Amino acid sequence: MKKEQVDITTLDNGLRIISQKMNETEAVTIEIWTGVGSRYERPEQNGISHFLEHMAFKGTKTRTAKQIAEDFDNIGGQLNAFTSREHTVYYAKVLKENFNEAADLLADIIQNSIFEQKEIERERNVVLQEIAMTNDAPDDIIFDLYQATAFSNQPLGRSILGPSKLVANFSRDDLTGYVSEHYHGANLVLSVAGNIEHQTVVEFAKKNLSNIPKGKRSEKETANYSGGEHREERDLEQVHLTFGFKGISYLDEDVYKVQLLSCILGGGMSSRLFQEIRENRGLAYSVSSFNSSYLDSGTFTVYSATSPEKINELINAVCDEMKKATSDISEAELKKSKAQAKAGLLMAQESCNNRADALGRRLICYNRYISNQEILDKMNSTTVTDVKEVLEKIITSSKPTIAAIGKLDKLESYNDINGRLAA
Repeated sequence: MKKEQVDITTLDNGLRIISQKMNETEAVTIEIWTGVGSRYERPEQNGISHFLEHMAFKGTKTRTAKQIAEDFDNIGGQLNAFTSREHTVYYAKVLKENFNEAADLLADIIQNSIFEQKEIERERNVVLQEIAMTNDAPDDIIFDLYQATAFSNQPLGRSILGPSKLVANFSRDDLTGYVSEHYHGANLVLSVAGNIEHQTVVEFAKKNLSNIPKGKRSEKETANYSGGEHREERDLEQVHLTFGFKGISYLDEDVYKVQLLSCILGGGMSSRLFQEIRENRGLAYSVSSFNSSYLDSGTFTVYSATSPEKINELINAVCDEMKKATSDISEAELKKSKAQAKAGLLMAQESCNNRADALGRRLICYNRYISNQEILDKMNSTTVTDVKEVLEKIITSSKPTIAAIGKLDKLESYNDINGRLAA
């Protein structure tokens, strides 16, 4: 594999810059990562990280919301943002000759958003509609309910969107106060991938981002996995089910083993769960497993949906496949999982969007850049025994978390489901 050339610079105010030049593209992706998301919010702030992300494009001291949109349309660029439980990211993709215009706009948004009251009210309604849309979609809201059950009564369990009653009352002072509290140089990463020199990025940042106060990195409440169940009766054709356990932090050395495990269990059409639940039994259109890792905890989850009459058979099949996998994963399955992981990792590098995302994510999560080769080496060194042992640890070290939405009168009890795994 060709050695990666990644450059990192830290400004005097603590802001970190990471970039990777891609000579083969005409584009450049610019991302500003903030080390704050929904799990850093106090109870009365729940949803404000996401609301602030929406407000970022609604006007600065020198640009109106319309001007922001027009400036990007004029250079054919893409501009957006997203919020997670631990990060908020603002990003743009443009042609390399438009780097300065795009980066200047992102820097302006981060530092000079004015949060006009009329824009707050307009965007508030948009976010409230987004919350309503999510609540109306069982295959969306099920994951919020699952998270709230896995991490009950704590920030990591709260939704990213927040409850409508809080979003309906966020004020301009709330937004500016949140920015002052968290948007510090020490809590920011500028990530750039594309056809551009690192020094060009550094010079831009020194000129346009050096005035951000250094501050400190945001502090969080330690996660405490609780497990349990949430059942919600709805008149639906299917029961939507999430079923899982305490997972692991992305700082845990076992994280790559769990990624390979997830691929074996529910990572594709040849995975164990897909073959048994869809192909052999015809219980569901789709079934998947995935690992969600955070700074200090995580969840390992299976999701599927089936008819109310078949829900117990579905759960039984999932439990059986997980138990069997603790003893009979084959070398061929692990080899296939490694091939899929390698292909996913390396093919993503063809896109400057994906590269900028990996650069920013790895630096802000690990405080260093973890190369693709390092990741592949750790995956390649994983044995069948490693995968079996990490699955055994997952299903025995914590009680399960179950969230279900639909007609649930036939769904067996939590204790009975838990007993299936112990049997």
